[in-house]
Amino acid sequence: QACLLRDLHGEISNAGLRVVGVSPQSPQSHAKFKAKYQLPFVLLSDEHKTVIKMYGLNGPLGLGVRRASYLIDGSRRIRDAVMADFMIGRHTDFVRKAIMLRAAPSQ
Repeated sequence: QACLLRDLHGEISNAGLRVVGVSPQSPQSHAKFKAKYQLPFVLLSDEHKTVIKMYGLNGPLGLGVRRASYLIDGSRRIRDAVMADFMIGRHTDFVRKAIMLRAAPSQ
């Protein structure tokens, strides 16, 4: 999922959108992961799963984290979301749709 977003980052950025990743790993782990995969976006550490639980993404029995993508506007309102877990194609389609809608001329 992170590499997909990395590969689409130019298009995402050109559409005026921004990517922020959230996961329960430590900041040190995120720094290594970000460097290894050359990720051009922010990764936030949620070691206590506060945000993860707020979004209902805690895994079954509290193990792991479910995978989701959210489109959040400037007012911090969720405009669209996709719960895709390991079906990466759903994330790709979601991001491409957000780019297309953002790039479409206003009516």
